Amino acid sequence: MNKPKAHKRYRQFVREGIHKGSPWSELQGQVLLGEEDFIDRYKDLLSDKEPVKEIPRPQRYISRPSLTRLLLKEDTGARRNKRIHTAHVKHGDILKEIADHLGIHYTTVSKAIKRNEEK
Repeated sequence: MNKPKAHKRYRQFVREGIHKGSPWSELQGQVLLGEEDFIDRYKDLLSDKEPVKEIPRPQRYISRPSLTRLLLKEDTGARRNKRIHTAHVKHGDILKEIADHLGIHYTTVSKAIKRNEEK
């Protein structure tokens, strides 16, 4: 391909993407950018980094399942409390994130975790 044609194609590429927004908004765990199957392949490589406190939390927990997979809005009682506990303790989800996902107050999430630990 000659230089003028390459410049023309590059300008076209930029024009087509200019209103699509920043690709950085799709960044997963501050380190991965790509389609879901691509990200899933690399999550396993990062899963052993969760205990390393020097690595920022979003990067450490990239391999965690989404709240949509972990928490079902129809769950109630002990089952819901167990899932909330797992999301927070095992996968590092923040109380507010869990609460927002379930449409409840974060103190309700805290109480659910405590109830699950008492069992």
